[in-house]
Amino acid sequence: MSPVTRHPSLRHRRRRRRTVGQRGHPADFVDVYRHDGADGLTEATKFAILNANYIAKRLENYFPTLYRGHGNLVAHECILDLRQFKSVTAEDVAKRLMDYGFHAPTLSWPVAGTLMVEPTESESKVRAGPFFATR
Repeated sequence: MSPVTRHPSLRHRRRRRRTVGQRGHPADFVDVYRHDGADGLTEATKFAILNANYIAKRLENYFPTLYRGHGNLVAHECILDLRQFKSVTAEDVAKRLMDYGFHAPTLSWPVAGTLMVEPTESESKVRAGPFFATR
């Protein structure tokens, strides 16, 4: 499986005016659409799906991943099941990720006791490395 990669139009985002979405977070899909059109948005979606499957694959020996589909693949997010751990909760893991500078994953949705990790098309392998090393 290929490593986490960045969509080409997002590599030079500092040169472009960024569209800001809810709560001041960048709306990457708007930037991609403006810069590369519908084909670029399709390509960026492929990168997001690739990145989610890379993370699911890297973590499969540590956390069960819910809602896998055909070919044991996930969509653009992977839902990590932490219900098996009795002394550590999903909230504990989310707080620890924030300690390391990561945006906390979605907690307990759609299943209580899980984390929904949604890597975007703008994540790079360099940024994903510390995510896997967080203890």
